[in-house]
Amino acid sequence: MELLTHYAVPVLIVFFFLYRRFKRTVGFQPYNPRKLKIRIGIFAVIGILLLTAGFAKPQLFAFDAIGLALGAVIVYFAIKHSRFEQRENTLYFRTHIAIEAFVVALFVGRIAYRFLITFTSGGNAAQTAVNDNAVQMQQFAGDPWTALVFYILVTYYIGFYLFVLRNSAKLTTAS
Repeated sequence: MELLTHYAVPVLIVFFFLYRRFKRTVGFQPYNPRKLKIRIGIFAVIGILLLTAGFAKPQLFAFDAIGLALGAVIVYFAIKHSRFEQRENTLYFRTHIAIEAFVVALFVGRIAYRFLITFTSGGNAAQTAVNDNAVQMQQFAGDPWTALVFYILVTYYIGFYLFVLRNSAKLTTAS
């Protein structure tokens, strides 16, 4: 029973966060400039921190740069396909459903991959990461695919949220 609880609680927590991420990413979202600015700030700070953690392995900066470039391409298509709607007194925004689904799939796929690696390695990597925060940052910075996906997401969210902030200001002043 203890073994079931040992795995069930973290899995339920992960599913809860995945549900929230899916709900926040797919479909029309209410425009809240304060939340968007906070998210931009959080993504920017984490991105810079992880970029500086990568100085231990400079050869991985190529994956960071590829992630930033791919994120910029996704932002470009998201901006081209974005829509705004005024419902009652609230402005809503969204981009194309395929872009939203792709971003969620990247996020979920990378988490699933990390769980698979952790469970197949016997949990040794997870235990070391829990014991030392510096090791945890270096582990992330040392995994090129995780960094690539992370920087795709960082670029997408920062770029798209900046676009939404800029265009919603134009729309609210026009109406």
